Amino acid sequence: MLLKFPADQDGQQILKAGNIHFAMLKQRSMASKRTIFLDDNVMIFILSGHKLLHFEDNTTVKVEAGSLLLMKRGFYVMSDVVGSGISFESLLIYFSDEQLRRFLHKYNYTTPIKATASAQLSIPLNPLLEAFREHYLTYFTQTPSTLAAILSVKLYELFLLLLATPQHAAVLDFMQQIVYAQPSDIAFVVKQHLFQPLTLPELAKLSGRSLASFKRDFQQQYHTAPKRWINEHRLSYAQTLLQTTTKQVAEIATECGFESPSHFIRIFKQTYGTTPNEKRAKKAMI
Repeated sequence: MLLKFPADQDGQQILKAGNIHFAMLKQRSMASKRTIFLDDNVMIFILSGHKLLHFEDNTTVKVEAGSLLLMKRGFYVMSDVVGSGISFESLLIYFSDEQLRRFLHKYNYTTPIKATASAQLSIPLNPLLEAFREHYLTYFTQTPSTLAAILSVKLYELFLLLLATPQHAAVLDFMQQIVYAQPSDIAFVVKQHLFQPLTLPELAKLSGRSLASFKRDFQQQYHTAPKRWINEHRLSYAQTLLQTTTKQVAEIATECGFESPSHFIRIFKQTYGTTPNEKRAKKAMI
């Protein structure tokens, strides 16, 4: 199951104003390994336990309590690890590309540097970052009417504190890579995430484009609308699974990136004039 952040999470404390998620205080009493999709960039204070990031090249990065983890939007396989007698606890503070762009412009960090940063960066906490963390946590129990404005200012404060650490160069590199990186190759982004349940706006973000630019560039490259192309390839793979495996329709829907089995069945019938189970039954009779 793919988990998306930011989003309301059962059993977790959320700081939000309207539809805007500012932060989440996450607690887990059991270790878990999950695939997640970050729709926004995030800074994570590890409060207790430790987190493992698993990458496709079989490397694993460990981030322990007393650290601040910066992560770009995208896909990650992560483990929240719980020690004996404690729970895993972390504070997640979200930020968008646009918020970071405005910050860099405001404080004159506008000269792009060569982007060499990875998708994540771990910073050890110093007394100023620890004090920031403790003050920020109070907003989960005290919510003034001006909370949205306060948390917007607090985000800039955290950026400035990070740029005042000995890791200044790495932090600035990380920030500028997010803001100034060239748009990703659209074919690579779409094919890499073809079977993930992502929306067009989410794919556009991953490619470093606005939704309108994503649709325009896709149309120019493939001469068709992105949603039609994606559905055609997902349905083609679904047909292969129906004919060559005994997987249930719900499993196939998930594996092919459809948001739900009912959505998959509806799209399948609209395209082929029959349901997946009917298609499989006809194949079996041949």
